Amino acid sequence: MQTRRQTLLTMLLICVAWLPESLGQTVLFEGNFDRGLSDQWQAVGLDREDYRILDGALELRLKPVRPKQPRPMLKVNLPFKTAETVIASVDVTIVGEPLRRGELAGLCPTDRDGSLFTVRKTNLDGYFVLAPGKVDFIGTPGQEGNPGKYAVKYWPADEAFGPLRITVRGHYAHFQVGPSSDGKYRTFFHSAIQETKEGLGFGIFAAGEPGDGERWVRFGNFRVTQ
Repeated sequence: MQTRRQTLLTMLLICVAWLPESLGQTVLFEGNFDRGLSDQWQAVGLDREDYRILDGALELRLKPVRPKQPRPMLKVNLPFKTAETVIASVDVTIVGEPLRRGELAGLCPTDRDGSLFTVRKTNLDGYFVLAPGKVDFIGTPGQEGNPGKYAVKYWPADEAFGPLRITVRGHYAHFQVGPSSDGKYRTFFHSAIQETKEGLGFGIFAAGEPGDGERWVRFGNFRVTQ
C-alpha cells in the first residue's frame, strides 16, 4: 500500500511539473479585439484614423518617430512594479508589402515618460529580423569592457517563432518569442530598466517614415499576466 501511495504521489508531482505556464498566473489585461477596442487603451502621438479594428485584430498605421517626441503608440496602464514578474505578449503581422529599411513594429513596457525597452520586428539593412539581437562575448577574459569584443546575432522575424514577449522581472526586461509552432521559446536579449513602482504599462507601436500610400501593421492576442 505504501508503495502504491508513493507511486501516486510521484505521478501527481510529475503532472504538476508539466502544468501549462499560464496556470497560476493572474491576467492583468487581455485584448483579443473581437469586441472592439477597450477603453483602457490610450493613444500617444496617434490620431483616431491611425488605428482601427479589422477582422478581430488591431491595426496601426506606421508613423514617424520624431526627435524629443514620445514614440507614437497605443498603451495600457497596469498595476505592477518593475521588481515583480510580469509577462506581456502580442502577435505582430505585417500587412501588405514587407517593411522597408528602418521600419519597425513591436512591443514595449512603458512609464510616464515613454518606453523603457522595446522589442520589434524590423528591416535591418534589408533583412527582416527580430531585434534586439542576441549578444555574445567573443573576446578573452579581461576584455569584457571592450564593446568591440561582442557579436550580435539576429534571427529572422519568422511568424512560426510565435508572439513577441517581454518578461519584466527584478528591474530587468527580457526579450523572448514563443511559443513557436513546435512549442518552443527563444530568449534573445535582456537589459536593466529603471526601478519603478507606479505609472507602468505596456504599449504597441509601428514606426516608419511616411511613403506612398498607407502602411499598416496588425496586432493580435495582446495579453499581460503576472
